[in-house]
Amino acid sequence: MILSGAWKRRKSSDHFLGLPMAKKLHPLVREYQDWSPRSAKLMDRGRQVFPGGDTRASAHYGPYPLVMESGEGCRLLDADGHEFLDFMNNFTSLIHGHAHPATVSAVTQQVPRGSAFAAPSASQIELAELIVSRIPSIEQMRFCSSGSEATLMALRCARAVTGRQKIMKMEGGYHGSYELAEVSLIPVPDQRGAIDHPRSLAIDNSIPDSVLADTVVCPYNEPDLARALINEHAAELAAVIVEPILGSMGMVPASAEFLTALREATEKNNIVLIFDEVISLRLSSAGEQGRQHLTPDLTCMGKIIGGGLPVGGFGGSKDLMQVFSPEAKETVFHASTFSGNALTMASGLATMSEFEEKDSDRINRLGERLRSGFNGTLSQHGIRGQAIGSGSLSNIILSDDTIHDARDSMQGMMAAGHISALLHLGMLRKGIVSASRLMYCISTPMDETHIDTAITALSDSLTELRPHIEAEKPGLLI
Repeated sequence: MILSGAWKRRKSSDHFLGLPMAKKLHPLVREYQDWSPRSAKLMDRGRQVFPGGDTRASAHYGPYPLVMESGEGCRLLDADGHEFLDFMNNFTSLIHGHAHPATVSAVTQQVPRGSAFAAPSASQIELAELIVSRIPSIEQMRFCSSGSEATLMALRCARAVTGRQKIMKMEGGYHGSYELAEVSLIPVPDQRGAIDHPRSLAIDNSIPDSVLADTVVCPYNEPDLARALINEHAAELAAVIVEPILGSMGMVPASAEFLTALREATEKNNIVLIFDEVISLRLSSAGEQGRQHLTPDLTCMGKIIGGGLPVGGFGGSKDLMQVFSPEAKETVFHASTFSGNALTMASGLATMSEFEEKDSDRINRLGERLRSGFNGTLSQHGIRGQAIGSGSLSNIILSDDTIHDARDSMQGMMAAGHISALLHLGMLRKGIVSASRLMYCISTPMDETHIDTAITALSDSLTELRPHIEAEKPGLLI
């Protein structure tokens, strides 16, 4: 097959979020390769059967990701025999880390009884009862197979009940892997438009123009601009969807004023307000909405509620959720082969039963300790940077400018260039796993000693990295 000449890579974040393409390999990249030869060989094999060597874009980083073989608690073991502290936890989804005894027991007991039925299970009902009891905004819910599916079905619900088509999402907001969810995920500076009317940007050439036309983009953490945009488009908007913590763009917390503005403006205009708490549900037993004392119309969930198995969920008032009832006069069709499968439900019930408010409070305090330690270390080394986030969720951004929204995060990432990627590789060699964008999250097996180990690793990594910063990015030095 010959690709059309119309196929061109859109301008993306590759040139500043990853390692640069260069004829001469960077010495720190060479050290990483020498340190992980088994992973390198396995990834070479992977490239023969997968485009790029893997099946998950978010987990990829240069020159190749480490291949993991096992995990227990907060520790991982890779193919080369290195042991790590896991501060990624499969992108925040493993609240109890790896192989939690209660989760292992529940899954082990369920497997011989069957993994999935085209029928409800008792554990499905029990897990839903637990979630409904904890989150006041959810009276009824449905399970699905991913956070992506959860946000997709919440948007369909909003369109069905309002009769409107357009959706408002936040600039830099990520709601899964489908067209609308990825609009303006990366606010590229010369394409994103003015702050008061951001442009709807395609993440790549697969996004139809019709999706861009149906998506209104709102700047994050701008209450007055949000109100104005909602009022401007009110007659067309079915829903406003927002992450209370802007996850993929640096773990930027939404201000109380911003979330309140969204709630007030959507109520005024009969627009469905959706909180995407796929990441932030871990911040309290009732998610970030519980900490903010705000009630969205619909809430989307995923990650921690499956105990490490694929899962999603969404819920809200009985009136809204009735559009999914097979017994309703007019219903929104939602069929998904593995929704509420017995294996995931058993895993999720065991996991969530072991996660109480005292647990979220404790790991939130550990997150504060991590950010404080990281910030102190960056300052001591004379390097511009900061750890931002909320509770057990953190992100290092190599910039000392205020990080208010996705545009600020983007500016910081661009200024740091490949140094962020080199810092990620350095932390890996010091035994600390994070997302390549320098996102860190805490799991319940962790304690203060694990946090302090990560802080020491950052100090050691910055010592190693500083000569290269001086030579390659001196603007990062204070």
